[in-house]
Amino acid sequence: MRPIIINGRFLLHRTTGVERYAREITAELDKAIPAGSITMAVPPEIENVPVYQNIKVIKTGKFKNRLWEHISFPWYVHKQKGISLNLCNVAPLPSPGIVCIHDVKIKATPQYFSKKFLLWYEILFGNATKRAKKIITVSEFSKSEIVKYFKVDPDSITVIPNAWQHYERIGYDESALSTYGLKKNNYYFSMCSLEPNKNFKWIAEEARKNAGVTFAVAGSINRNVFSEGLGFESPPNMKLLGFVSDEEAKTLMRDCSAFLFPTFYEGFGIPPLEAISAGAKQVVVSDTDVMHEIFGDGVVYVDPSDCNIALSDFPEISEAQVSGLLEKYSWKKSAETLLELLKNMDRGSDK
Repeated sequence: MRPIIINGRFLLHRTTGVERYAREITAELDKAIPAGSITMAVPPEIENVPVYQNIKVIKTGKFKNRLWEHISFPWYVHKQKGISLNLCNVAPLPSPGIVCIHDVKIKATPQYFSKKFLLWYEILFGNATKRAKKIITVSEFSKSEIVKYFKVDPDSITVIPNAWQHYERIGYDESALSTYGLKKNNYYFSMCSLEPNKNFKWIAEEARKNAGVTFAVAGSINRNVFSEGLGFESPPNMKLLGFVSDEEAKTLMRDCSAFLFPTFYEGFGIPPLEAISAGAKQVVVSDTDVMHEIFGDGVVYVDPSDCNIALSDFPEISEAQVSGLLEKYSWKKSAETLLELLKNMDRGSDK
């Protein structure tokens, strides 16, 4: 197999959806390969590097952050005569190698993003979809969207989904409810980055109509990326918790009346899967194609444009639905799919 070199820039960032994917896929890949057969290159400023048994980690280059990703990293890959593996949407412009594009919301919902952000990702995705040796994505829906917006041959895209087993390593923080002033089974909870496409306005409208019920929302917003911030004022009974720890999040998911995920657009949607694994009694998601693909009949579906929903009328998830959903997704299985893709490329199947 030609040298595979993982783009380790994701280690610079707080772990959200795409970084979680990179961390978990890499950790499982490490268990399945011979020692030294895959390398991870990281920027020089990274301090806390994961310890792997078989993946070799190399600090390389003089540049940092984005310049490292587009200059130092591809130069290192070139010197090693390798192929870069980029798991977080961004691949180096000179040689994109293998790239995982998680979603194409910049095309589907451009109104939510700043012009600068849109231009940059148009360049990145346009380059990757034309020149990458292989494209990965996380759902059949996301695959169809990449084909639709970038005219990519569907046979060149491999679906390698997200999973939930990282939540097995996380404990519960039994003080979380008191920390945030919440009562068990007496609040609705939602968590993810506060992007406009996540549709937190829907939660705000539900909160306004249910003044006696608390709606807790965990996450933060990057105002440099999103064009209008949240775009609404949150009512008094909608608590914006900001960033919460993994242990707090798992507890808040377990003890809520329902976990809410009324997003307009996703490539996959990890938070509802995490909530189900954490023990949420009820999970409510948007009635969209990708949510049906991922969650089947294991969740409640709502129209993300309809703010006249009676949340208290929804049924709880059955044990059979929970076990069926959790068995469907596995970081180990996803890593095995990725490893097979890498082996097939070495046999020349990427030509």
